[in-house]
Amino acid sequence: MRRLYRPLYLIERPIVFTSLETAELTKYAANAFLATKITFINEMADLCEKVGADVHDLARGMGLDGRIGRLFLHPGPGFGGSCFPKDAQALIRTAEQAGAPLRLVETTHAVNEARKRRMADRVVALMGGSVKGKAIAILGLTFKPNTDDMRDSPSLSIVAVLQGSGARIKAFDPAGMAEAKKLLPDIA
Repeated sequence: MRRLYRPLYLIERPIVFTSLETAELTKYAANAFLATKITFINEMADLCEKVGADVHDLARGMGLDGRIGRLFLHPGPGFGGSCFPKDAQALIRTAEQAGAPLRLVETTHAVNEARKRRMADRVVALMGGSVKGKAIAILGLTFKPNTDDMRDSPSLSIVAVLQGSGARIKAFDPAGMAEAKKLLPDIA
């Protein structure tokens, strides 16, 4: 393994040798932690909005603390993608099966799912309580910029709620339109 990964080690990428169980839990735990960090800043965004604070200044201030760091402190509609949701759920199931529930990770997952719905509800509220027959533009559909990856993208839930409320969705994503149309065929 050292020989195989030697090019990465030369650019200071450490290699940790451990058991299969620890390796699997390490990957799940790292992604669940980052998902928790995203969920935390999203909840702080909600609080900032209520009290008149600026979440971007708050995130910048938090990020200056070397123990926290600036990465993954960007508020948004929730996390998605191929790893965070799947790995958080896998960690939750592993913990349940072992009889050691992870309430923080369970709550992170639940709060993230609720946030997607709340984002759509906020749009409906901003439109006067009804979006029936209205055209709504959505810019960005993939779970992160500059990719065509739609796996568990928050936009899937948001668009479904808005369409279910009678809205016509006009959407654009610079890199993701082809993939988005496969999953959201009714978007224009």
